[in-house]
Amino acid sequence: MRFRHIACGLAAVMAVTLGGPAAASAAAASSLPRLSHQAQPGPRDVALTTASKIPWKRYRTKPWHDAAGKVCAFGVNVTIVRDREQDRTLLRYPDGKPELQEFRGPLYVRYTNTSTGKSAVGNLSGYGWFYYPASGGLDALVTSHIDVTVPVGNNGFRAGEWIVSGRALVIIDGTGAINIVLIHATAQNICRTLS
Repeated sequence: MRFRHIACGLAAVMAVTLGGPAAASAAAASSLPRLSHQAQPGPRDVALTTASKIPWKRYRTKPWHDAAGKVCAFGVNVTIVRDREQDRTLLRYPDGKPELQEFRGPLYVRYTNTSTGKSAVGNLSGYGWFYYPASGGLDALVTSHIDVTVPVGNNGFRAGEWIVSGRALVIIDGTGAINIVLIHATAQNICRTLS
């Protein structure tokens, strides 16, 4: 999946795919931050308990390009090798916008250095949940793989085209700053791989 978040003129691009066993859904969802501190079950609890009744929809990531100097010192073209992603919205705000979404499925992409032609295939397959706070930004819990494009000048995680593998949190705050918390994960910088 490719997610584009623009805040205060800073474009933060995150490509993500998620896939894995449905049984992991309930366990990982319990790790998400509570949306409220209610003693009684709230809308989020109802959404997560009825998630099995919400149908999955086809989702497709589009190819993208990072211009030279924006993420890596050189330009990077990313093309899709295989994409069978799915998503579903578990919770919506009153205006209909998604509050909590779930993603899964295989995604493989080819990263190419536009200066040298050197390329590498990345496995971005996985499973995860995206929470969109009303105040803006994004909190994503992933349990497999995610691609995070962090632009030069970011106030958080170091700039690069990152493939994060394992359990991680990706947080984009209301200002557009991107942070990655590696819970039990590794991070590969494609800029270094292709240089």
